Amino acid sequence: MDRRNFLGRTAGAGAVAWAGAARALGKPRLLCPPSPAGPFPAKDSSGRHLIIPTDKPDEFNLKVMEFNPIAAPKPEEWELEVAGLVERPFRLRLKDLQSLAAVTQSSRLKCVQCWSARITWNGFRAQELLKIIMPKPSATWMRVDSADLYYDFHSLEDLLHPHTLFALGMYGKPLTPEHGAPLRLVLPFKYGYKSTKLITKITLTMHGGQGVVADTWPYYSQTGDIEAGYDHPFDFPGLTKKISGGEILEY
Repeated sequence: MDRRNFLGRTAGAGAVAWAGAARALGKPRLLCPPSPAGPFPAKDSSGRHLIIPTDKPDEFNLKVMEFNPIAAPKPEEWELEVAGLVERPFRLRLKDLQSLAAVTQSSRLKCVQCWSARITWNGFRAQELLKIIMPKPSATWMRVDSADLYYDFHSLEDLLHPHTLFALGMYGKPLTPEHGAPLRLVLPFKYGYKSTKLITKITLTMHGGQGVVADTWPYYSQTGDIEAGYDHPFDFPGLTKKISGGEILEY
């Protein structure tokens, strides 16, 4: 079984719905792909509440986007596994990341579904994490895996971009599970699907790869670069903004 067929079997109700919509459209490119279809169960077999995708903006003017509905990770039990081309594999706890030099950043998260919102993020720069994990000289890419089986690849060049942030919080409070707690990436010069959420593992590698989104739905680009076009910012209700591509800095 090839990887795409495997993903189609394991991606869950939302992912299967998205992939099915892509096949039905039969187009090589789609600027505003459909939202995940429901209904989704509210709880798992153990009675834990699941993180459920939404089609309406929440109090942060963001939609909740999930690859598979899962129960929220418990911060006190969460660990970040570090593997690959590093001096030694190991694990980090949330308190280890909370001790890194903190930064606050206001940047706009732009979704490939045509909406966006400006958020005040709290976290740390990738440079601070790299000091701890000590990548080998041959490492030029990082694979990021998530609790909901999502994964993506990021070049170290993108991770070291001055606006890339590993986020632990929003507006001075810890991230909510719906928006990636305990740890997520924020790359404001890329579409939101590159800002990986619910991170549980990072692997340093010599070569990049195809992220799960671009592998499953071919109308997504592997780079995730924001293209010129139009934006519908939820924090400016009813307005349509023309954008020139790249990070949105005008509003």
